[in-house]
Amino acid sequence: MPKSQMIENVTNQLRADILRGSFRPYNVLPTRRALADQFQTTPDTIAKVIQNLEVEGLLSKGKGRAMRVFAQRERVTTNDETFRDSMQAQGRNVKVEHVATPGVIPATPQLAKLFRVAPGTLLVERARREIVDGIVYRYSKKRYLASLLEDDVLEQIRKDYTFNVRKILEEDVPVFRVWERLIARTITDKEEADILQAARGVPVMEQWKINYTEDKIVTFISLVVFNAAYFVKTYDYIPGNEPKLSNFIKNEIDEKTTSDFH
Repeated sequence: MPKSQMIENVTNQLRADILRGSFRPYNVLPTRRALADQFQTTPDTIAKVIQNLEVEGLLSKGKGRAMRVFAQRERVTTNDETFRDSMQAQGRNVKVEHVATPGVIPATPQLAKLFRVAPGTLLVERARREIVDGIVYRYSKKRYLASLLEDDVLEQIRKDYTFNVRKILEEDVPVFRVWERLIARTITDKEEADILQAARGVPVMEQWKINYTEDKIVTFISLVVFNAAYFVKTYDYIPGNEPKLSNFIKNEIDEKTTSDFH
């Protein structure tokens, strides 16, 4: 086979592998020698193939001689139930597990400020992560105003990883406004790296939502962090029904800083 034809064939096969997500979760290409053995060709041919895919934007040089893979990312909802439904609809296996045992905690000064309550006010805290086909795609931390929940809700949360607290809350105190903030960053601490089973420096997307009733009561605050190497966010709302900013939280938004959320 002419060398030009071999280069074209291997380029097509390797491109298909990249777009199929074959190099997840680390998104690093095997060595040239390994690829040459895989495709029964020479390292020189593989070098030409890599150059072609660099031009297409599917590969870029990493540390040393490593080649980073840039496969297309999926758009994904950050809502718990719709995220799981979306993954399962694609035939993927989704496992939900607690990062820590759900419990009742006193509000820290930072959380008290966000909930607009006194420090020490009791909150129900829940932290989970979703593992899809063996890979941790995201984790979430939710804090609910404990006074709005029945006594048995905490026990149900502990028994059922997928128990929908938001649905229970909204039966009595419907959400009227949602304040949302998205932060693009990287993993910087060991605790988060352990939760996501990813290295420090991996890009993540952090989403905060503060949920208000019509009476301006904050019912719960959610944090979702998902691996941006796999996903970009899509919105959970039907077009035309996106949450609107209202005057009663405008000043509050202007005053908040990133430090308020940690």
